[in-house]
Amino acid sequence: MRLSGDLLLTLQEVDERLSAKQQELDAYNAELEAQAEIPVLMQRAEEERESAIERRANLARLEVDADALRERVEELEERVYGGTITNLRELTAVEEEQTNARRELMQAEESLGPARLSAEDAERATEELTTTLAEREKSWAASAPKTRRHMNTAKKEVAVLEEERAEASKNVPGEELALYDQLLFRRHGVAIARVERGVCQACHITLPLKEASRLRRSDSLVTCGNCGRILIPS
Repeated sequence: MRLSGDLLLTLQEVDERLSAKQQELDAYNAELEAQAEIPVLMQRAEEERESAIERRANLARLEVDADALRERVEELEERVYGGTITNLRELTAVEEEQTNARRELMQAEESLGPARLSAEDAERATEELTTTLAEREKSWAASAPKTRRHMNTAKKEVAVLEEERAEASKNVPGEELALYDQLLFRRHGVAIARVERGVCQACHITLPLKEASRLRRSDSLVTCGNCGRILIPS
């Protein structure tokens, strides 16, 4: 068991370095992939800009309509109260028209507030997105070359470690390697545990005497009865 244990321990040391380097490479990839956010921000900024233009145009139309209604109300009031209409029937018709015009003006004025707020919100969102986009583009231009260099270096280091892993695992018996790989996946990258003073250093459980004795005497692999990892005596 001593030879197999030493081989697996060496393999785990390589795997630990390989895992750390792969995580580093993943981080660089994620950083580079974040560049995809820039076109998304550009699209959002353009959409928000178009929305702001549309909302501002809608507000302008409402303001024109409201101004026209105010003029119409003033004109009708002048006719009603100016004393120029002497016919009762005509006066009644003008008063009714005046009432309708006032109602329409009130509705138009009520719609101006929300329309103005909507236009202002869209303009504010456009400004914020434009600022964010400029900041991201500046940051990306500064960091991307360095990140690419680091990523290329990490790729080469991962390739070297993968070759080292292949070399470290080729002398491990197939059944033991299969168990190791299974534990490596199930136990979050730690398949081997040292035993010190009868205690598994992975789960910190004291081994039963029978298990501890097997570890000292057996030529086959011994696994922890608690965490399942392959045990290596100190």
